[in-house]
Amino acid sequence: MRRRGGKNRGGDGGSLWISFSDLMSALMLIFVLVLFYAVYQYYDMLEVKTAELLRQSGLLDEKSSQLTLSQQELEDKENALALAQQALDDKEAELNSQSLKLTETEQELLNQKAKLLLQEDTLNALQEKLAAQESELSSARVSLDEALAAQQTQKEQLDAQQAQLDKLVGVKSAIIEELVRALANSNISGAGVDDSGAIVFSTEMMFDVNRSTLKDVGKAFLNSFIPAYLDVLMSDDYSQYVSQIIIEGHTDTDGTFLTNMQLSQDRAYAVLRYILSSEFTGISGAAKERLQQIVTVNGRSYSDPIYNDDGTVDMDASRRVVIKFRMNDEDMVNEMLSILDGMNN
Repeated sequence: MRRRGGKNRGGDGGSLWISFSDLMSALMLIFVLVLFYAVYQYYDMLEVKTAELLRQSGLLDEKSSQLTLSQQELEDKENALALAQQALDDKEAELNSQSLKLTETEQELLNQKAKLLLQEDTLNALQEKLAAQESELSSARVSLDEALAAQQTQKEQLDAQQAQLDKLVGVKSAIIEELVRALANSNISGAGVDDSGAIVFSTEMMFDVNRSTLKDVGKAFLNSFIPAYLDVLMSDDYSQYVSQIIIEGHTDTDGTFLTNMQLSQDRAYAVLRYILSSEFTGISGAAKERLQQIVTVNGRSYSDPIYNDDGTVDMDASRRVVIKFRMNDEDMVNEMLSILDGMNN
């Protein structure tokens, strides 16, 4: 059975082989057909692809031509761009140069602006100073106007005072002339009238040495001169201008100041006491009352001695009695004379 079986397998194997060969042939045929079909398809596709390739090659050539043209255009454009870039670089260089100049100009403008600000500050300071000076000038003008007004007022006052002074000086000069005539008419010696109108008596004719009792000759002198003297000063023409009659006693420098003060005071008092006494009849009672209102007695001791030319004290001339008068506002007149002398100088 195994053999049979083996034989069967051997017989089956031949059939199988034949079937396999057929199969293989069929497969080969199929393969060839497939291969042929594939080759056909390949060539067909190759033809299509070749045609497509040719078409695309033409397109590529066309594109290449276009690309060449584009490349040329690109080169032209690059050249143009290079030229433009060069021009741009030139412009940029020029712009940089102009920018540098502009920067320099801006710096110069800043410097000028700084200078201008400084000048403005200076100008403002000058304007403030000018305003201050104008204010000071205005104040000065006001002060000047006030000063001119005050000067005008002062001038008017001075003119009025000058007129008054001229009048007073004229009156005083007239009084002095009258007194000189009165003294001359009295025809006495030992007395004189100085430039101020003062009557100076030597004490030898009126008092003994170191005495204050009036001598008879002194009384006679007073009797002969005082009435004429008072008639001049108390006349209607001059009485309104005379404010004071002063009797002064003076001594030499022998002795102490206080001793001489007492002696000079007593002598001046003795003159006044005699004139106001009932013994003196040369003037009326009304004239004596008027005299009491304006008379003053002063002792000067040796405070105002008379000097010789060599500078020594003239003892005889220093012993004297002086009767002088003072005009109304004479202090003012003397001050005005001093001011006028200063103005004239």
